[in-house]
Amino acid sequence: MLPGPVDESAFAPVDKVKAEGFRFEGTIELLDETAGHIEVVQGDPNVEPELAQLPAFEFDFVQVEERLVPTRRGLIVTDHPTWNYYLEPGTVWFEAEDDGWARAAIPFALVPKGGNSTYNGTLAFLFNESRISNVWYQITQETSFQFRANFWGMSEASYEAKDLDESGEIADRYRQELSSRMPTKSVEALVDDFPGVDPSGFGTGLTPLDRTVFGVVVDGVNYMSGCTTRFGTYVHCEDLRSPSWSTAKSAFAGVALMRLAEEYGSEVVELRVADYVSEAAASPGDWSNVTFDNTIDMATGNYESLARMRDEEQFATHPFWGTTQYADKIEAAFGWPKGSEPGVNWVYHTSDTFIVTTAMGNYLDSRRPGADIFDYVVEEVFVPLGLGPGVASSLRTSDNNWQGRPYGGYGLWWIPDDIAKLSEMLLRGGTTPAGEQLLSSELVAASLQQDPSDRGVRIDDRNFYNNGFWATQYGPSQGYECEFWVVQMQGISGVVVVLMPNDTTYYYVSDGREFTWDRAVRESNEIRPHCGEGS
Repeated sequence: MLPGPVDESAFAPVDKVKAEGFRFEGTIELLDETAGHIEVVQGDPNVEPELAQLPAFEFDFVQVEERLVPTRRGLIVTDHPTWNYYLEPGTVWFEAEDDGWARAAIPFALVPKGGNSTYNGTLAFLFNESRISNVWYQITQETSFQFRANFWGMSEASYEAKDLDESGEIADRYRQELSSRMPTKSVEALVDDFPGVDPSGFGTGLTPLDRTVFGVVVDGVNYMSGCTTRFGTYVHCEDLRSPSWSTAKSAFAGVALMRLAEEYGSEVVELRVADYVSEAAASPGDWSNVTFDNTIDMATGNYESLARMRDEEQFATHPFWGTTQYADKIEAAFGWPKGSEPGVNWVYHTSDTFIVTTAMGNYLDSRRPGADIFDYVVEEVFVPLGLGPGVASSLRTSDNNWQGRPYGGYGLWWIPDDIAKLSEMLLRGGTTPAGEQLLSSELVAASLQQDPSDRGVRIDDRNFYNNGFWATQYGPSQGYECEFWVVQMQGISGVVVVLMPNDTTYYYVSDGREFTWDRAVRESNEIRPHCGEGS
C-alpha cells in the first residue's frame, strides 16, 4: 500500500498506445471498499471510519474506442450512510511494461447524501480479456467550503466479462455526447485568437489551491484552464464533475420559470404561491399576495433581518438546513415572519427558491399531470442544448430513497461543457444554436438586464437580483465609456458564471468563497468592447 495519493499524471497515457486486441465489457466489483485511508485537510480531523470507505462498487462498463463508459450516468444513490457516486467515462491504453495487459483510469466523484459538494478522484487498474488487477483509488480534489480531505486505497476486485444489453446504444449515445461538446482550447490560446488579451486576467483573485477550474466562452469555443488538485493537474479535466451550489437558482429555478413562461404565457410569473403550495397557509408570514416572481427574486416580504445574508447563513440553527424530508423542509421554508410587503426588500433565502420550485412543480402538474419540474427542464432545455447526461440529476428530498422534491436552490452537478452551453443559450436570448426558442425571450432579457423596465429587486447602489440572477452595473466610475450590466450566477463556495454584454462568458469553480470578476470583465473588453455600437 502506498503511503498516500500519487501525482495525478500517473493516470495519463505515457505514449498513447491504443488498447487493441481485446475490449472491456462487463462488470467491475470492488471486494474490499473498507480498505481506505483519509487525511483531513480542512475540517474536523476526528471523522468516523466509515467516511474513508467507498460505497459498494459493482458497475457495468462498455469500452468505446479508447474510452471506458459506465452504463449508469448521473447521481447514483447508494446504501452508504454518507456517500453517493458519480461515475464518468475513463480512458484505456497499453504501456509496454505491462506484459500485454491494458490500463484503465476512471474518473469518479463522491457526493455527500443531502449535499452538493463533490470529491473528485480516479480509479486505476490493469485488465485483460478475463481478469482485473487490484484497483487503486484516490481523491485529491473537492469543491467544498466546509470539509476537505485526501482519500486513497487499494481494493481487490473482480471482473466479469460479458455482453451487456444495449451496449451498442450506450456506445452510440456516448459518441453523440462527445461530438456535441463545444470545442475547447487552453485559456492561454486566447492571446492567439484575440491579440491584446492577457489570459492571466482570468482566474485571477482566486487562491490557487481553492480553484477547481475556470474558463472563458467566446463564439462557441470553451477556453479552459487545467483542473487543480493537491497532487497535480487532474487528467480528465473536461469530465470533472462540479457542484452548482446556488447557481442552480439561475440554471434550474430561473430557467424553469422562463420555460414555463415560454410554453404557457408570461402570466405564469404573476401566479400566487399560496394557490399552488398549500403549506403556505400555516406560515407565520403573509403569503396571500406573494407571486412566483416575488419569490424567485428573494422579495417575498417574509424574513427576520434585512442585514445581508443574516437570515440565510443560519446553517447550524435554522431547521431548513437540517431537514431532508419534504414535509419538514417545506414547513421550515415557510417559517419566516412577515417583515414588509412583497416586492419591496431583497432578503436572500435559499428556502424561498425551494418554495418557488415546489410551486412551479405543482403548477406544471396542473398542466401536465404527473410531470416533475426538474425532469421538465432536462427534457425541454438541457437535452435540446446537448448537455451531458450527468447534469440530468438534482438533489432531492429524502422521500422515496432521495427521489422526492428537487431542492431548486442548489443541488446540480455539471462539467465545464454544460456551463458553457447553458451560458451561450442565455446570451442568445434563450435559443438553441439552430434558433429554436426554448425560454421566454422577455424573461431572458429581464434577467440579463436588457429591459430597463424590469431590473428586478435592488440589492445596493450597483447590484440587482432578477429571476435568480445577480447583476452589477459598470460605467465611467469603473473606467468605461458607457454604462452596462454584467450578470452572474453565483454559488456559495465560489462558483461563478459571468455573462457579459459582449456575448462572452467567464466562469470559475472554487471553494474559497472568493467572488471576483472585475479583472475578467476588463480582459473580456479586449476581446470585444462592452461599449459597442448602440451602448
